[in-house]
Amino acid sequence: MELIYLTDTGGQQPFWDLIPIFTRDTTATLFVHRLCEKLDEHPLNDLYQRGKQVGPSQRATLTTAQAFKTMLRGQHEGGKRSKIIAVGTHRDLKEECTETVEEKNKIFAAIASPHFKKDVVYRNEGLKEMVFPVNTKAPNKDDKKEASKIRASIEKGAAKHKIPIWWFILQLILEALTHKLGRDVLCKEECLHVSKSLGFSEGQLDAALTFFDKLNIFLFKKNILPGVVFTNPQVPLDKLSKLVEKQYHLKAAEADPTKAADLALTGDWQCFRDKGVLTLKFLEEFKSHYVKGIFTPRDFLLLLEKLLVICPLSATEYFFPAVLSMTPESRVNQFLASCTATEIAALVVEFPTGWAPPGAYCCSVCHLQSHAHWEVVHKPSTTPHNKDTPDSQLCQISRNSITFSKRDRPGTVMYIDNFSFFVACVNVDTGKMDREELVEHCHAVRSELFAAVEAGLKNTHHKNSRPVPAFLCPVQNGPCSTELHTACISENGKKWICSKNSNTFDRLNPGQTVWLSGIDQTAYKHMSSPKMSDLANRVAAIIPGKWMKVAIQLEIRMGAIDAVRRDKRECFEQFMAILDIWERSSSPPFTWNTLVSVLKSQSVNENALAKELQREFAVGM
Repeated sequence: MELIYLTDTGGQQPFWDLIPIFTRDTTATLFVHRLCEKLDEHPLNDLYQRGKQVGPSQRATLTTAQAFKTMLRGQHEGGKRSKIIAVGTHRDLKEECTETVEEKNKIFAAIASPHFKKDVVYRNEGLKEMVFPVNTKAPNKDDKKEASKIRASIEKGAAKHKIPIWWFILQLILEALTHKLGRDVLCKEECLHVSKSLGFSEGQLDAALTFFDKLNIFLFKKNILPGVVFTNPQVPLDKLSKLVEKQYHLKAAEADPTKAADLALTGDWQCFRDKGVLTLKFLEEFKSHYVKGIFTPRDFLLLLEKLLVICPLSATEYFFPAVLSMTPESRVNQFLASCTATEIAALVVEFPTGWAPPGAYCCSVCHLQSHAHWEVVHKPSTTPHNKDTPDSQLCQISRNSITFSKRDRPGTVMYIDNFSFFVACVNVDTGKMDREELVEHCHAVRSELFAAVEAGLKNTHHKNSRPVPAFLCPVQNGPCSTELHTACISENGKKWICSKNSNTFDRLNPGQTVWLSGIDQTAYKHMSSPKMSDLANRVAAIIPGKWMKVAIQLEIRMGAIDAVRRDKRECFEQFMAILDIWERSSSPPFTWNTLVSVLKSQSVNENALAKELQREFAVGM
């Protein structure tokens, strides 16, 4: 028997930050959009519960193209890569759109390249058609054929997990018990009772439940709720969807007060709408899935708090950042462009392996409050950093822009997610602080910020991300004026280098070095060291036949090269063996910079690949 598990992530933007927490290591990701709408338009979002539309349609903050980019953000950050399948619905209405399906294919391909071109599933690879056009409400024979193609694409090459026969029988028994009891939440004792008929000990039961949790078949968080088993892993998302639905109604009522009559818009609900403040009372109102003595509203709060979905503000209030409105990316970037010449440089948290992974920002926000004791400033005052911002909305609390303060520190920190990287803007009165005090202040902010980001990445199962400090590129003219981008830090920590053009660089100024004082400069060498998985996928698999030329450029002894040639038959294996020798010798330095130089050498002559690696891994030369 083969089973395929599908997770409906919901089209609402708050779910984008929640999905990575509850779902991981998927085989395929289907991006569903309407063919009757242009990709640069803000589509109408509809909220459905059990197949029925709830509330009025609302315009999305992001365009469809931006939403596709957001979906891609976490694609290669988990344990394995996921296939990308673009599904276009409303096929019968596609003629109403001035943008053709062919044009949509080109736009999607441009967004997916170069990071994800190997992950894309093509409807027609020869013609580079990415979009599978279908009608889903009233499908005809052609639509059913398209659906069959999509299913075949999912199954082809999919990783299959073999389940021990007794574990599979246990799964069937627990699902039968779920059906009999009419609930998707079981207590551990109930599971242990039925598992004893199969000869399971408690330890064996825990092992099986942990395995099912990893595959997203069940949800079992032994370290948080050891006595609770969710036989439907979407129970937490279903409950969170009630809060999203409520927020959906509240936002609609804000736009049209005549619709607020039946919403009981008390001060608490207004605080939830505007500030994302949640209380236990709110969760008690949504009674679905609660089981007395097994899974209660307090248990749900504990689960959300430990998973960094929410964080406590007081004994009775919690902060839920994912439910906040989002500041448009264009406004965020306009604001950040004004921060490139500030007295204290804006610190960038960059992800050299790709875009900032989804969910990591909201989780890091919760970690900053619950562990570093940063406090949200709901109405930040005008500061040198934001007095000239093109949109005052950026100064309000939103899902991708939050201002913090801390009781024992001066000023504030504005923490921003611009969809490609995170940015911290420190606002302090530098006239009242000497250089040493300023360095100490920025050192503390940087340390706590990176600890929070690491916690967010771990919690959202983004295993490959390695956040590194960087800055916004200070050059605002020529090629650097096209879009906001970063400047990475050289290995010796003395220069910034434009991530778009490695020929654009300069020495770090005092506003930048204030962030780096106290960091061991050898840390930069470690930060830019490649991972073997990246070297395998991005180098050895692409140019396996050039392993010997690369070995010579890496100054590996001929005796070692001859041994590799004798012991390994395949070029790929020989390449990986040479890379292993290089890593262990560390001479020349085991860094991306060294490898890029090797690829650019006359004998290897792989300039295109070198440039791609420079761009993808933020390598500076």
